[in-house]
Amino acid sequence: MKRFIATALTGGIVIIGVYFLPHGTWASLGQLPMHPLIVHGVVVLLPLIGVALIPLLFNRRWLSRLHYIALIALAIVTVAVLAAASSGNSLAAAVGLPEEHAEWGNILVFVAMALYGAFVIYLFFAIYLPSKFLSQLLGLIVGGVAIGSVILTILVGHSGATSVWESKYASSKVPIALSQDKFTIDEVRKHASPEDCWTVIDGYVYEMTSFINRHPAGSRAILRLCGRDGSNDFREEHSGQKEPNSWLETLRIGKLKN
Repeated sequence: MKRFIATALTGGIVIIGVYFLPHGTWASLGQLPMHPLIVHGVVVLLPLIGVALIPLLFNRRWLSRLHYIALIALAIVTVAVLAAASSGNSLAAAVGLPEEHAEWGNILVFVAMALYGAFVIYLFFAIYLPSKFLSQLLGLIVGGVAIGSVILTILVGHSGATSVWESKYASSKVPIALSQDKFTIDEVRKHASPEDCWTVIDGYVYEMTSFINRHPAGSRAILRLCGRDGSNDFREEHSGQKEPNSWLETLRIGKLKN
């Protein structure tokens, strides 16, 4: 029991200590913000541990063998949740506050801490001072909070991805030209540099400059199309593929004049 109490108290003290660390402690690592580096670990580990706790509640043999590992893992991921929340607040000062994401993240902090505390108390009455009634009651609480932590982590991750990527992804799919002009092949040949890249594909003219550094296979695949008819090259690589054609359509500026 002494070992359990020492382990549980150490984890609790570390969690509380991290909670009260000065603002900005987790702001950056070198020139990089810490939040993106930490949050991926939280998004993976907290749901994984939350789900892993459920079978332990129904199998005392597994619980007796694995409760130290589960307790330490839960303490570590709770510290990671605190660090993610703190680093997120620091990042907000640089890029703006995504309010929904921040609200879910702040709730997750207290849910993770509650899960650790509830699991410690549950272990005490399930293993070290057995009480059928209390262990069953606390098992229900731990299970409920564990499931809640998984759901909250999904909400935090989804709202964070939405705040970062939704508008950027949507804007990248907006066509760059509302009107469609006609161009000769000689006009296209004048736009043959990385700074000004046009190409012709299947009779249509495309302004490829903005896509050079976005192409999944690298910039060379686009640069070799600049200033010429790239129909054969495009068909060889992407014939029948829906996604490349959908991106290509956003870059169309007109039709080739005969």
